[in-house]
Amino acid sequence: SIARLANLNEAVLRKAAETTEILLDHDKEWKLGKCILRFPEILQKILDDLLLHTLCDYLYELATTFTEFYDSCYCVEKDRQTGEVIKINMWRMLLCEATAAIMAKGFDILGINPVQRM
Repeated sequence: SIARLANLNEAVLRKAAETTEILLDHDKEWKLGKCILRFPEILQKILDDLLLHTLCDYLYELATTFTEFYDSCYCVEKDRQTGEVIKINMWRMLLCEATAAIMAKGFDILGINPVQRM
């Protein structure tokens, strides 16, 4: 995961979730944030109509939106020469963790076992 790349453990991320202000300054951050916030609405929709393809469509949209975000916004900045972590954008790390949690819950609802590493 991206947190592993930055040498962040779950305890640090939980603490950051309590104290870090989420800044959605970049267009791709804003787009991902709005997509994340739609998850409860999607769950309610599939409860109402019992059509799971809505969740599949949403998870695909979330994955593509995350890819756009990750391509445009640095979460962890490293020195190119040494590989040492220079800066961690914690609010972006929290967006990554929220995306991962939603993807995991969505896969669980669909009965899909996701891989942890590729």
